[in-house]
Amino acid sequence: MDARTTTDWRPPVPPETGAAGFKGEAGRPDFYSRCTMSGRNDEQTDGARSTLALIGAGCWGSTLAALQAENFRRVNLYTPEVDSCEEITRFHSNERYLDDFRLPPNVFPTTALERALDGADWVIVAVPSQAAREVARSMKGLFAERLPTVLATKGLEVGSGLLSIEVWRQEMGSQGRRTCRDAMVLSGPNLAREICAGMPAVSLLAGVEPADVRSAVTALSHPLLSLRGHHDPLGAQAAGALKNVYAVGCGLAAGMGWGDNVMGTLIWRGLDETSVFAEAVGGDPGVVMTPAGVGDFVATCGSPLSRNHDLGRILAGGAGSREEVRGVREGAQTAQEAVRRSRALGLRLRLLEAVWSVMAGADQPRAILDAACSLEQAGERGRQRRGEQWAASLGLRRGMGVASE
Repeated sequence: MDARTTTDWRPPVPPETGAAGFKGEAGRPDFYSRCTMSGRNDEQTDGARSTLALIGAGCWGSTLAALQAENFRRVNLYTPEVDSCEEITRFHSNERYLDDFRLPPNVFPTTALERALDGADWVIVAVPSQAAREVARSMKGLFAERLPTVLATKGLEVGSGLLSIEVWRQEMGSQGRRTCRDAMVLSGPNLAREICAGMPAVSLLAGVEPADVRSAVTALSHPLLSLRGHHDPLGAQAAGALKNVYAVGCGLAAGMGWGDNVMGTLIWRGLDETSVFAEAVGGDPGVVMTPAGVGDFVATCGSPLSRNHDLGRILAGGAGSREEVRGVREGAQTAQEAVRRSRALGLRLRLLEAVWSVMAGADQPRAILDAACSLEQAGERGRQRRGEQWAASLGLRRGMGVASE
């Protein structure tokens, strides 16, 4: 492991660093010590929740591990990467993903999945969407079917176009089975590097069982990660998957210098199409007005910390390094799966298709601008019909999309 093999090497400690490595303001305590958990008390943190299994030690998984180390006595962090496991064990750092951020001492990495799950009271899965099926298959039989599980994975499976929770249900057989607990979904504007810097975030915690959702919100909330319960895990994941594609379009718009008006139009159009997609897969179209929808869109589509936004900028200026080219290809694959799934559902999402077409090199960037500014809206006829029904029930008439007396 490069220079870290020397026995006297210690990871650099950033100034004003508090417990778990979260940075505070100069001359003041760290952010955590200046926050209070709404509705939480010492009994909740010292109760039965002794061990959390966190599957996936990437950027987001490692950040979640640091957060949840405040809520659980022990966090078992699974990674298949031997070097990362050794680094976390010896130095409490994961520099490949989090630079010099330090993980708490009660985070215990392991390359053995069964060891990570051993004795766990809760499970969080934070792996890339392409690894979701393999991980689900490997986990099956290693833990109790009624163990509460949260999926923090966003994206669509290549080949099937399925959301991670759909893959999970297939592999676990949880769809329609009362003996098997359905997974919940964590999704929202969660730029990991901001959270590691001590900046707060809000996320959606969605599940089909209200009692499970309430329990998860209580167990997993943190001063840096406020959780909001929701009833629609499918819609939450649909929003989380599609916003990655639209973020590429927004990054391209920024790189082309099209201005904030176009950026706002792209986000609006993306939300519009996402609501239609969410409804088509069996979700609630209203999910776009939650942190998993508009919240995640604004953060991912506009932030320079967003990898997908960066991919769009690369497209606008021409890809340079081999790593950048690989990133564009991976993003195009995700976009292609989203387009395939939407077409299979009988949808025509113009902006989604335009972003994919540009990423695949089949069209010029102008196609994204044309799709965003088109007068045609996805699902407009359905919304108009529902609006007319609503207006008629109130004795109103509709004109130009506005209800009036």
